[in-house]
Amino acid sequence: MAGAALVAAASSSPALGVVSQGVFRMGADASWARGITGAATQVAVLDQGFGGLAESIAAGELPPLSSMETRSFDPVHGLEGRDNLGGRTQHGTRMAEIVHDVAPGARLVLVNYDDIGGFVRAVEWIAASGIPVVSHSNSLLGGPFDGSGVLAQAVNGAAARGVLWVNSSGNFGERHWRGVPGPAGTEIPISPRPGETMAFGLGWSGAGAEAVLLVQRLRGDGSWAEVARSDRTRRTPPVAVDGGAWRLVVMRTAGAEVPVDVFSRTVGFGAAATADGSVATPGDALGSLSVGAVSWRGTAPERYSSRGPTQDGRSKPDLVGPTYVTSNRLFPGTAGTSASTAHVAGAAALIRDERIATGARSDVWALRAEILRRAKRLGDRAATGAGMARVDVVRPRVRLVVPSGRRPVVRVRATDAGTMAAVELRLNGRVMRTRPGPVLAQRIWLRDGRNRIEVRARDLAGNEAVVRRTVTRR
Repeated sequence: MAGAALVAAASSSPALGVVSQGVFRMGADASWARGITGAATQVAVLDQGFGGLAESIAAGELPPLSSMETRSFDPVHGLEGRDNLGGRTQHGTRMAEIVHDVAPGARLVLVNYDDIGGFVRAVEWIAASGIPVVSHSNSLLGGPFDGSGVLAQAVNGAAARGVLWVNSSGNFGERHWRGVPGPAGTEIPISPRPGETMAFGLGWSGAGAEAVLLVQRLRGDGSWAEVARSDRTRRTPPVAVDGGAWRLVVMRTAGAEVPVDVFSRTVGFGAAATADGSVATPGDALGSLSVGAVSWRGTAPERYSSRGPTQDGRSKPDLVGPTYVTSNRLFPGTAGTSASTAHVAGAAALIRDERIATGARSDVWALRAEILRRAKRLGDRAATGAGMARVDVVRPRVRLVVPSGRRPVVRVRATDAGTMAAVELRLNGRVMRTRPGPVLAQRIWLRDGRNRIEVRARDLAGNEAVVRRTVTRR
């Protein structure tokens, strides 16, 4: 990607702090150039905690607290919250920074929750408040993962009431196992590091079927001791690792043999991992616009990025967003499907505002369809869905000047409302030069007879213009 052009674009951003590279990868700056910043749209950033919020505001990464709305569904820790392992977290603050980077005019509503009940109450409050876009970068590991669980149904209910729910597909591509365990149990080897905290979940579909997950540690006499097991929520409690050998055992305890999915919050499954089917809940919801991860510099899905099919056979993710970005200089390289989701939610605010301004439908289903239509197709559709989210779908404009003479200096200038990535010049099928940014000048040799000159100009959002000209030298 064009680093110099990216820096130049960042300096003209309407945002006050550091601006995520994903902004320019999606072409959000093209909307800014037309005066569209998300000002007509509220975006709820739903997370487990917003630690470091005051510091982020002071650094100019978020607007003043008086310009945002906050609501907590964590009666113990309040808006600061706690993460899935019980630790302090700034995760929600990082996600809010990214949404603000993409849609600096959108009014942010920061909402957190503590558990499943808190999540359901938060979703109900968001829907009742009429907030049109939600960014939720979290997954719960207790199944089922077929869209029928409590979280997925809450999301579906919000979507039915007009909420565009943008959810991470999850980072479980290397932390997911699928198999058919028997009553004697199936072992899943794990190799946690000392000091690590583990947590697991499982899920299955099928009436009457039941399964349990055991976390075991090797004793000195060679036997295995149970340290934790899944409860009625199909999750294990957090387990602190202080060394030793560990394993998981998943057992069918009732009903027919059915495939069971096991998810790990932190520890990878190595060769036993299965990327297919690794979308947790509520990313499995029918009403969720589920987002996978691709680096802002690249086109390939990240290995950790969860993919479908869901337990009931549906494709997920629906699209991907940019990750490995910096939206706060103190936290470089913010990654995961979390960051990707916040980018897509910000893009949704811009696209919604654009449709409102032009009189087009802006309801949840029209907005969802437009977001998917604009996505830039990538290679692996099972892992990337409709492709990379983007706001800008307009190709650059190209001016090509070819002076007379045998050795003319060809000059190219591309203009674009977004940020240019590169300009390429070809002569008779051969690439003569590729230059980052919007401008290129190159001396060429023209042979006798017909010469084919071709220019390809591409912006960071992936829109490409091609200009061809034939020059005949006699």
